[in-house]
Amino acid sequence: MPHFASDIYATPQIGKLLADEARALAPMLARCTGDHGLHLTTSAPAEPPAIPLLGHWATVRVAGAVLGGDVHASGLEALPFADEAFGVVLLRHALETTARQDNLLDEAIRVLAPGGMLAITGIHPVGLWSPWIARQSRGTRPRLTWPWWWSQRLVRDEFELSMPRRVGSAWPRAGGAPVGESVVGGGYFLVARKKRPAAVPLRPRAAAAPAPMPGTLASGARRNARESIT
Repeated sequence: MPHFASDIYATPQIGKLLADEARALAPMLARCTGDHGLHLTTSAPAEPPAIPLLGHWATVRVAGAVLGGDVHASGLEALPFADEAFGVVLLRHALETTARQDNLLDEAIRVLAPGGMLAITGIHPVGLWSPWIARQSRGTRPRLTWPWWWSQRLVRDEFELSMPRRVGSAWPRAGGAPVGESVVGGGYFLVARKKRPAAVPLRPRAAAAPAPMPGTLASGARRNARESIT
């Protein structure tokens, strides 16, 4: 069973940023529907958002090459879920803590149903949060990535994409009033919807009906043996 030690994502500063991100995402995710959602998050315990129209969440915590939470598996392999199984997939800083960023995003796209919503949150690499993380991190440092990089990937995979937005306070802080979207926010989020495959119209083809054979009997009729001889 994987053991997740306390790390930078368990600090009050990151906890405050997570709360600000969740508040900004709530109106967009509230429209998501489906039987199941997938919550890919960091090693620190975090509750998935409450979505009234969504049935259940599966939570997977990502720490390097290890997956924990509702499943325990290797982070170097495919996610143990069927294709198009989830109506919404939330990557909550998980791309910063995985050992294979591109593979995890590929897997998130694979398990997302057509028409489903994909949301990504992260710490922006430009700003006062980046040097703070460099000083505070113990062990493996989070891999901070520009949000436009994920935007380009999703556009290539034909997602309907909203522009990435920055959120939270400009510098790490553990308390204070909620902070929404801000041009200098320490975090970012982007939301995209997976396009449904275009339906190909087919011209209906008339089915050929076999012509009745001459002299055949109706269903259930029997011919007299003498008639058949003559």
